[in-house]
Amino acid sequence: MNWLKEMGRRVIYLFQRRRLDEDLAEEMRLHVELRAAEHREGGASGPDAEAAAIKRFGNATRLTETSHEAWGWGWLDSLAQDWRYGWRTLRSSPGFTLTALLSLALGIGANTAVFSIMNAVMLKSLPVEDPQRLVRVRSGGNGVFTNPQWEEIRNHQQAFSGMLAYGNTRFDLAMGGESQPARGMFASGDFFRVLGVPALLGRVFTSEDDRRGGGESGPVAVISHRFWETHFHGDTNIIGKTFHLNRLSFQIIGITPAWFTGLEVDTAYDIAIPLGCKSLMDSDVDVLAHRSYWWLCVLARLPAGATPQQAATRLNILAPEIMRATLPGGWDGDGKAEYLRRLFDLQPAATGFSGIATDYRQALFTLMAVTALVLLIACANIANLMLARAAARQREITIRLAIGAGRRRLIRQLLAESLLLALLGIPGGLLLAHWGAKLLVSLIATSGNPLEFSVSPDLSVFAFTTTMAIATGFLFGLAPALLATRVAPNEVLKKGGHGGHGRSRFRLGQALVAGQIALSLLLLVGAGLFIATLRNLGQVPAGFRSQNVLLLEINTQGLVPKEARNQLYNGMLERFRAIPGVDSAASVALPPLIYGVWNETVEPEGYPGKPGQDTLLYFNQVSSDYLKTLGTPLLYGRDFDSRDTLSSPKTMIITETAARNFFRATNPIGKTITVEGSKKRYEIIGVIADVKYRHLRESTLPVGYTDMAQEPDPWPSMNFAVRAGRGGASVIPALRAAVEQTNPALSVEFRDFELQVRETMRQERMIAMLSAFFGGLALLLAIIGLYGVTSYAVAQRQGEIGIRMALGARRAAVVSLVLRDVIRILLMGGLVGSIAAIASGRLIASLLYGIRPTDPATLIISIMVLGVATLVAGYLPARRAARLNPMAALREQ
Repeated sequence: MNWLKEMGRRVIYLFQRRRLDEDLAEEMRLHVELRAAEHREGGASGPDAEAAAIKRFGNATRLTETSHEAWGWGWLDSLAQDWRYGWRTLRSSPGFTLTALLSLALGIGANTAVFSIMNAVMLKSLPVEDPQRLVRVRSGGNGVFTNPQWEEIRNHQQAFSGMLAYGNTRFDLAMGGESQPARGMFASGDFFRVLGVPALLGRVFTSEDDRRGGGESGPVAVISHRFWETHFHGDTNIIGKTFHLNRLSFQIIGITPAWFTGLEVDTAYDIAIPLGCKSLMDSDVDVLAHRSYWWLCVLARLPAGATPQQAATRLNILAPEIMRATLPGGWDGDGKAEYLRRLFDLQPAATGFSGIATDYRQALFTLMAVTALVLLIACANIANLMLARAAARQREITIRLAIGAGRRRLIRQLLAESLLLALLGIPGGLLLAHWGAKLLVSLIATSGNPLEFSVSPDLSVFAFTTTMAIATGFLFGLAPALLATRVAPNEVLKKGGHGGHGRSRFRLGQALVAGQIALSLLLLVGAGLFIATLRNLGQVPAGFRSQNVLLLEINTQGLVPKEARNQLYNGMLERFRAIPGVDSAASVALPPLIYGVWNETVEPEGYPGKPGQDTLLYFNQVSSDYLKTLGTPLLYGRDFDSRDTLSSPKTMIITETAARNFFRATNPIGKTITVEGSKKRYEIIGVIADVKYRHLRESTLPVGYTDMAQEPDPWPSMNFAVRAGRGGASVIPALRAAVEQTNPALSVEFRDFELQVRETMRQERMIAMLSAFFGGLALLLAIIGLYGVTSYAVAQRQGEIGIRMALGARRAAVVSLVLRDVIRILLMGGLVGSIAAIASGRLIASLLYGIRPTDPATLIISIMVLGVATLVAGYLPARRAARLNPMAALREQ
């Protein structure tokens, strides 16, 4: 305990020493003033007298500092003094402090907001047992597997201590009426055991529950904590009760803890059921036995001490046998040979999976770079403010140097003020970051897919923010501190407190503003490119009109047998078309831009080449009136009608691109297309304008539409498109009633097609909005910096301006004199910014659409906007300079 006593004695000494130092400093200040007065009374006066008096007492200060540093812990006391003095200095200048804090809060908050999103979806580890040992299994560059593949890997591998598989889905809780969707997950029996996730209430399912059709106790389900609270209101007696998923009964056996939301970090799961229950949900097709249905994500846990490379090597020994046992049917020879050569590879899975991290990765890094540039501009502004403060405090700094304070000591003091200012900006930055991160999430989320990950600050966010604040403090504080302390005390005192570095200070301020202008131009060009991208996507010909179109999705799985579905769908269409206000209605298997992809290799009649990748056709199934409902132009031929029946020859309508690719200049009407796998043959009856299939950015794809009335096995889940003259929302009650009249057990989900199409551009809209905001903010900060530097220059040149005006210079000449410096700064910054914008264009090229990264029009417009804004900012102090009273200005000098 002796060391504790010694520390206590030293702490007491620190406080006592601080009081003595403050008393000594005050006494010395009085001595200096008294000695200066004595010199003035004795005939010596002015700066020389003050300098002599200061020099007389300089050695005393040096002795004090020497004794101070000689003691072991003196640096702590000195550091504490720096912080206290810095706090008093900042408190004495509230205008400067508040301006600097606001700039810092904006810069730090913007960076922290983007980092919070990146941390949540890319960096934060899953809250499961030892997540660093989790790896994702991939094969042939593909991250999903068929169920036969999963079973073969699980049953034969010896490389891992445990494995799991899962597939995301969506369940419907409703027994009729409007759909009640819930996020679902099919999970293997060992899913929770491998992750180390226990049950909060009840139990989690095991491999005994993961059997075809359910285990011994029947179909079971595990629900999330959030779903338990929102849907069952936290009922602790829920274990053992049943509820319905897709109109099938499931028994609730457990509730997972609140900290486990699944392996998809941005979309929390609601309900998990065993993989074996998939056969209950999909009675039409045995998905569990299907060898061409890729839908499962496979994870594994590495044994203690094993590396991913070692585990992959062991697993690949079994790869040929696994591929032979799961070889899909219906593939051509080349496809089968490629499949049999596939090997496995492993990827780290400690952070889970995120659609946001995949789809928005480059967008988030781009926003991080944008916010970093905004922070640099804010730092330049604060540095300019500190340069002005250093000029005002030059006399104080000179006196401290003259009485013995070392330059390093003063630099440390000034840097302490900068760091204190930066640290004070952290709370405001975190507050803005929390709000900004929520705004980012709202811009990314869609109406049908709300995001549910936490953006609350954690240790990583705090560490990032603190590190950034400290680095920022050094960044904007070092140069002013070095310049402010590079003075000759005698020269400064002789000049009455005006140092010899005013011009150097002005040149540094000009350089900082030029840098701000360059960065602002870079951000303005980027904002212009992203806004043009959003505009181009909004104007791209999609091949359909989404306005006033309502989508309905109806799932007949388990309710209507295959042979009765066509009759049901046709009956629904008749009811929908009879509703007042409905212009047209049609059924469609895959609404454009929303659902997945269905493509087949085909054999066009008369095609000169070999069927393969060049004859890949994208399919869709639709009913009659589909082209009318979506407003897709029919170029030639005819639409589907009553002539196309189940017993008539199968027909197809293709897009213009498909006609051009497969039949060149030949008229395709009457020719046939045969699907290579199923050998189904379709006669082409019409050609329509090109349409967008998957997304608006894609190059035009060859698409073929088949008639739903000719399909003997219609889809169990069907979409209907309804066009209403007054908007889709006006006919929703009548549509709901029509579905209920057809079959009361059916549930229906409504979606606005125009909103769905608009949400496919949410990434472009987010980047355009935020880049425009940050570009405007950067421009505002640059204008403020230029205004400050120009005002400082005018103040420094008051004497020169006064002489010029006294000699007859006109006001226009004075304005021109000041604006010359402004134009020089603008040209310097504009040149550097233009080069930077052109050089960095290729980094964002993949985010653009319909415009080149080096688009000259965008660069010219950005330069013009920047030029007008900076000239206005420079003209205001120039006009004030032109209105100076020459005699007053000369008297001040």
